Amino acid sequence: MTKKIQYSSAIIFALLIIIANYTVQFPINDWLTYGALLFPFTFLLTDILSEKYSKEDVLSVVKIGILLAVIPTIIIADWRIAFASIFTFFVVQQMDVKIFHILKEKFTAQWWLRNNASTMISSFFDTVLFFMLAFSFILPFDVIVKLIIGDYLVKLTLALLDTPIFYLLAIRVKRLAYKNI
Repeated sequence: MTKKIQYSSAIIFALLIIIANYTVQFPINDWLTYGALLFPFTFLLTDILSEKYSKEDVLSVVKIGILLAVIPTIIIADWRIAFASIFTFFVVQQMDVKIFHILKEKFTAQWWLRNNASTMISSFFDTVLFFMLAFSFILPFDVIVKLIIGDYLVKLTLALLDTPIFYLLAIRVKRLAYKNI
């Protein structure tokens, strides 16, 4: 991975984190926040990068993106949200990249499996950990559970809906590149 791709991907990653951290503070309804609509794109970005680059390269993008997002997140979000987001993001995005690469090794031809399974598994842990850290002792437990359910259902839906985008940007581009060699 070139430095240009690494840093531009990290900047996109950081912007997604920052905007999601700001918008998670605003509920759409009892089950959902606006942050749920944007955050799944971080998983799509790491999956697209993971299809072409090594696990180490993608984890480097994740770490740089998190570093770039820390200060703006602290400025724009409540401290609990900032802490929960950065901590959860650091742990879960690494999990996502590692699961993706394990599935990529074991199921070489099943690109849709690694894209969806890594995101669905990681999103579950991301959602539960984030909402528990950010809102425990602030919101009633039943409200937190509703937010977890709503957020996770949106992430599952978006993970399935982003499959064609993953195919076009990761698989199709890779196949076209091999044809041109």
